[in-house]
Amino acid sequence: MSAETESEWPDGFTREEMLEQQSRLLVEECHMLRKELSRYRKNVAKLIGMHSDRTLERDKLRAQLRKIEIQLSDCQREKSAIGNRIVGLESCREQLEAIHNARRDLASRGAPVLPRNL
Repeated sequence: MSAETESEWPDGFTREEMLEQQSRLLVEECHMLRKELSRYRKNVAKLIGMHSDRTLERDKLRAQLRKIEIQLSDCQREKSAIGNRIVGLESCREQLEAIHNARRDLASRGAPVLPRNL
């Protein structure tokens, strides 16, 4: 610091008065910064809580999705088995219809008909 005389200070303030004013300003600034920091910390805590809630919700939804995917897979497997059975039954029906038509044709011609249990 320079060794200025008190008469050189603006508005007639003494060096001590200027330092006191600067100290008060710094204290007030620190107080405002503490308030602001406290507000930011509360906001961060809220954000962390929201993130935690969303993470739990996401995990629950993923578990539900896995269960639904398993159910869907089971339904598709069952649908495939039913489809295969339908195809088999239709094939049997067609065979029986062909046998029935052949017997009818034989009966209409007067040819001997084979017994049914063959």
